[in-house]
Amino acid sequence: MNRQLQMGTILAAAVWSFAPMARADVVDAALTESVETGNPGQTVAFYATVTNPSSTDTVYLNGDSFSTSTPLLTLDDGPFYANAPLFLAPGGSSGPFEMFDVGIDPSMAPGTYSGNFFSILGGRDDATFNDLVDVPFSVKVEGATAATPEPATSWFLVIPLIAFEALRRRRHSGKIMKD
Repeated sequence: MNRQLQMGTILAAAVWSFAPMARADVVDAALTESVETGNPGQTVAFYATVTNPSSTDTVYLNGDSFSTSTPLLTLDDGPFYANAPLFLAPGGSSGPFEMFDVGIDPSMAPGTYSGNFFSILGGRDDATFNDLVDVPFSVKVEGATAATPEPATSWFLVIPLIAFEALRRRRHSGKIMKD
């Protein structure tokens, strides 16, 4: 009988450890726009609403991680730390708030860059860093418009050329007269 009790305890422990629990390690995050558009050299902002679907557990939002599809897109997670709540009560929601910014390198070619992710880390307490949610996003880069110089600015480009030509002619005419 003692052996049956031991086996029952082991079995119960195994079932309990693998049983799905009311998870405090998941949140829902919805971007206001999953694709933001900008020109090379600009920064675009992504806004989100974050919700705790649990009806029993508080979820702590302790950090983030992210990946971009190209090193020419640089993600700034400062807005997440400035705007996201420290935790969400059961059924709680926050947002929309600015979650992150993406800088577009001045050398980027036009196109849509997908395969980027922003992840919120946290869990049951302020020391847990489980992956709570992965939010995919895209950046659409439009062609930069070339700036047309104003007429007054054009003279600043032409005057040095005229001066250089006058100096060249003066030196050239001086050499001919000496010969």
